[in-house]
Amino acid sequence: MTTHCQLSGTRSTRHRVCQQLTRVICLALLATEATVALAAEADVRFARSYVSHDWGQIHVLTSHPVGASRDIPMVCLPPNPYSGNYYRLFMAELGSDRTMLSLDYPGLGQSDVYEGDFSMGTLADVMAESLYKLGYGPQGSGPVDLCGYHSGTFVAMELAISHPALVRKVVMVGIPYFELPERQELWERLSEVKPWPDAHVATQADWEFAVEKRNKSVTLERAYTNFLESARAWQGKPRIYNAVFRYPAEDRAPLLSHSTLVLNPHADLMEHSRALAALLPNVEVVELPDLQYGIFDVAPEKLAARVRPFLKAPQ
Repeated sequence: MTTHCQLSGTRSTRHRVCQQLTRVICLALLATEATVALAAEADVRFARSYVSHDWGQIHVLTSHPVGASRDIPMVCLPPNPYSGNYYRLFMAELGSDRTMLSLDYPGLGQSDVYEGDFSMGTLADVMAESLYKLGYGPQGSGPVDLCGYHSGTFVAMELAISHPALVRKVVMVGIPYFELPERQELWERLSEVKPWPDAHVATQADWEFAVEKRNKSVTLERAYTNFLESARAWQGKPRIYNAVFRYPAEDRAPLLSHSTLVLNPHADLMEHSRALAALLPNVEVVELPDLQYGIFDVAPEKLAARVRPFLKAPQ
């Protein structure tokens, strides 16, 4: 930030005064940003809970608006290998007028490991069963809206296709849709469950991705939390990748009849998202050229501003 000062006195005096003024302005801006973040969280109340299954428990992060709301709840499905806490800032922004939920996948975050065969269909069924147990669906309080980011986009898509009465609308951000040769290579490279590491070098790539190569607007504390979640998911994340890169997205996408919003940040998955969106029968695509990485941490208010009108619009 450049501050221009027009002050009388010696050059050194003017320089010191300008420096002090710049510090005051920077502190004021930081205080304003912190106040905005606190104000967003002040509009919602967060709670944690578990849903029990015969094989274990799924952890749920929920936010409720402080005031009464009749808007349909939104369920957020995280990117591998992170927990539902990945969406906390987004939940604080969008959750001022609706209940928001974010579920940890089996083997990630605070959810138990699911020992059985693990496919995208399995993952979608586990999420659906959890939502039914929480009281949603046609036999409960009604449908939910879904938001998926990266691997969460396929969970959202399959959940809506296989449990259509449970879902009203779908939001997809950054879709990992690859053609078969590249998909096969990713599956071979990322889906093998390896023994727990006995040397820190094994987690070096996780550290570089989460911390060193992060969007610099992401706080170090947040980046460190993301690294710890990724490291903790050492044996859980390959199973999620197995489901993602074995998923026949090109066959399933035309079956998604729900109203769908694809938000397209201009990062690595930009063209992949466009390719999958072209297969969806009821889709609106919104390009986000000013957003790239770490968007749910650095621009939750921009995402909420795009999502809210879509959710409020009639079907």
